[in-house]
Amino acid sequence: MVRVFVYGTLRKGMYNHDIYLRERSVYCGDGYIKGSLMTIAGVVYPAFLPQGDHLVFGELYDVDEETAQCLDELESYFGEHNQDNEYNKISMDILDQDGQVKDQAYVYIYNMDNPRNVESLGDDIEESDYVLYMQKQKLRNQSVFDDQENVL
Repeated sequence: MVRVFVYGTLRKGMYNHDIYLRERSVYCGDGYIKGSLMTIAGVVYPAFLPQGDHLVFGELYDVDEETAQCLDELESYFGEHNQDNEYNKISMDILDQDGQVKDQAYVYIYNMDNPRNVESLGDDIEESDYVLYMQKQKLRNQSVFDDQENVL
């Protein structure tokens, strides 16, 4: 089994969780990684950078080798030191809410050696929690009239 830490669209309640993890993983708990969570221009998934002091919230899963390969494909990870990777995969300390190491897992980090990634990196996600950020975005974009019919 391979232990992975997910912080974006692979988390529970997000669209890629249902496709890649729901039936093909064992949930091992929540945790944090130290770094920065950022938006990416033109897409609805985040970038994680290991630089920074934020505790980024996510979930731990055990997956089999086949599922791990599917995650590599999803994250456009073609192998170590490949400049074309959208994300690199590294082993990181997984922290508890007090910042103490509780586990180790693979984490997909945004590849800043890829020139396309440098150009598309967006703003800091202040919540350091992608699901919470997306819930707030949805509320911000919702009109008070969205649920009403035939409003004059």
